[in-house]
This record gives sequence, structure tokens and C-alpha cells, in this order.
Amino acid sequence: MYKKLAASALVLGLCQPAFAADLFTVTATVNTTTQSFGFSNVSDAIDKMQVAGLQNSNLNYTPTSAASIALDFRGLPMTVSYAADSAKMTFNVSSIGMQPVTFEGKGTTAAAARDNANEQFKDFLKKNGGDVVNRIMKKLAEVSPVDPIAGNPNSLQSQMVTTDFDRNFTSHASNIKAAQPGSATSNLIGVGLRFGSYDINGKKSDSYTIPLSYTNRSDLDPRRQLTISAPLTYTAVEGGKVYSFNPGISYRIPMNDEWALTPAIGYGLTGSVELGSLGQMVSGSLTSSYVINRDGYDIAIGNMVGFYQSLKAQAGDYSYDPGIKNTIFRNGVMLSRPASLFGKGMSVEYSLIDTRFTGDALYTNGYDEIGVTLGTNKGANSARSYLRAGVSYLTSSQAKGFTANLGYWF
Repeated sequence: MYKKLAASALVLGLCQPAFAADLFTVTATVNTTTQSFGFSNVSDAIDKMQVAGLQNSNLNYTPTSAASIALDFRGLPMTVSYAADSAKMTFNVSSIGMQPVTFEGKGTTAAAARDNANEQFKDFLKKNGGDVVNRIMKKLAEVSPVDPIAGNPNSLQSQMVTTDFDRNFTSHASNIKAAQPGSATSNLIGVGLRFGSYDINGKKSDSYTIPLSYTNRSDLDPRRQLTISAPLTYTAVEGGKVYSFNPGISYRIPMNDEWALTPAIGYGLTGSVELGSLGQMVSGSLTSSYVINRDGYDIAIGNMVGFYQSLKAQAGDYSYDPGIKNTIFRNGVMLSRPASLFGKGMSVEYSLIDTRFTGDALYTNGYDEIGVTLGTNKGANSARSYLRAGVSYLTSSQAKGFTANLGYWF
């Protein structure tokens, strides 16, 4: 399937503006006739650029026609062109700084010669084009509002950042003093559901996450907690489907009754046939949680710094590593107050979180979230389990949307 992704570079270049809800726009010019077509699936876009697709588009295409075929690949322009009466194919992605590459097709007929140029191009990507593919994938994180790997709130990298912060601060911050050394406290299994819906410069992205986790609390000091998490995510992007998995492990170290440090490591994998993407990433982070207890309310302050880096991905005969490296800062403050609902003791939390990305260029370099959560009191000394439900609103210059989440730890 990703062979088609690499072959799609066969049709790239000077793009016309994409249709509002289309991930891929093909602009084909044959002689003096031009037509544009929008798609949500990379395979459909590639099929439109094949000989049969061009001939079925009322462009009067023949194997000797002058032709320029452009593709807006999720925001990245690419092009391939043929001169009239020629089997010489020129491929270019000017925005990544590459020089145009030319392939001289050979064959007994004009059609066979152009097919041969196409095969030469595929061989180039397999054997010599790794750097080109690397740069294409890296550029997509910078220019695409819906890249599955990085650059937007529903990307793999952002999901990993959110998971790290939730696991090490949001879900447990006010629980630092809940269990003192020597107290009997059980381990915790965490299950839930998180839904995120964002509009990123006109592109709609909805994600559904099942945040599974297991927390082991030390018998000697239950405040020392080893947590293993394994969130599963499905994302719908303008008709395309993206699947992600990002397991991680963290260990919370109480520095005193108010302050805890939590180092963590993680791994992420994401892929989409429709969007033509496959990527994996590793991370390391450190989160500080500080809770100020007052009569009638608590204030929790969370600060996280993490390093997130892509790894080499293999897709059939093609391999690439976009080389994405970012140091990310996520800082938040949370106000917790007692609440009573249905006659039961509960707590409500109000949070404000800021996320900033440094390092390699990304489509979205930061965003802010404001949220409210209601549930049983996770800070109670007698707590063996707790339930939380909440919503948050995200905003930045490129993206806006909301997240709704439900979690149960028992």
C-alpha cells in the first residue's frame, strides 16, 4: 500500500488551491487543457494520474501529448511532466530544496517508453531516493494540517504528549498525599474513552482514544507508582482513517508531601492507507507535579518537558525516516474544589494548559486548552478507585476544537 505512496511522487508540483475538504488535489494539464480533481484517498489520486485515468478525464491525452500533472499532497506541492513527443519524465518537489530529477524512458512504443520512465522513477525511490522521501515526509509535518505523524493536535506526536501529561499530572496530581507510607492502597487499572474533534484550517479531524493503563503502587510507599499505559486511537480525517498506538511507562517519585517528579519513556506507531503515511516515534519526558492544599480547595501546578523523535519506517521496498525531532513543553495549573452531586462527595477541577513545540518546524507550534472535570474525589485518603469525566476547549492560530473524556481507575 505504501508503494503507492512513494509512487505518488510521480505526479507532483505547481498546485492549484485544494478543495476545502479534499486531502489531495490533482491538477492535470494536457496540451492546453487543464482540469482539477479532489480526493480523500491517495490511491484514488494516483489512479487519476495513470494513463487510463487521464484518458477518462476528457483531456485528449495520448502517450505523445505534452503533459504536466500536479498533486497537492495534503498541502505539499509536487509535479511530474512530459514534453510533447517525448518519454523524458521530470519530477520535482521544489519546496524541499531538491533539484528536478529526469528519467529517460525507453520502449518500442510511446506508451511503453513512458511506462519505462515510470518504472525508473520507482527504482530511484527504492535505491537512491531515500533522502527525497525523508524530506517529503518531514515537510508534510510542517505544511500539512492533518499529517498523522506530527504537527497538529490529533497527530501521533501530540497524542503522545497528551498521554504523558495526563498520566503523570492531570489524572493523579491531587493524589500525591492520598496514600502515606505504610498505608494499604491497592493497585489501579485505568480504562476510559477520549474524543477529540478539531478544525485545523478547514480540515476536520476527529479522534477516538481508549486510554488503557495499569498502576502499581509500592507496598512501602504507595506514593511511588509505576504506571504502564497503552492508548489505542482511531482518527477520521476528511474521509481518511488513521490508526495509532503509543504505549509508555512512567515512575512517580515523591520528593515530599506536595511535590513529585515523574520520568517517562514512550513509543508510538501510526499508519494510514488513505493518507499515505506510516511513522513511528520514541519519547522521553520528565513531569513535575506540585500541589498546594488549602481549606476548601487545592491548586496543582504541572510542568513537563519531553523530547520526541521519529524512527525509521519500512513500507514494502521503501524505507524512510523523516528525522523529526522536537523538544516540547507542556505546563498547566489545576484548581480543585469539593462538590456534591446526588448526595455524594465529589470534586470539580478547572484546568488551564499550554503546550509549546520547539525544534523542527511543525504546522502547529503550540496551543492552549481550558477544561473542567467532575468526578469522585481522587485526592481522598481512603480512595481505592475514582471516576472522572470532563471537557476541554483547545485553541491556537491554526486549530480549534474540543476534547471530551471519561476515565475510571479501580
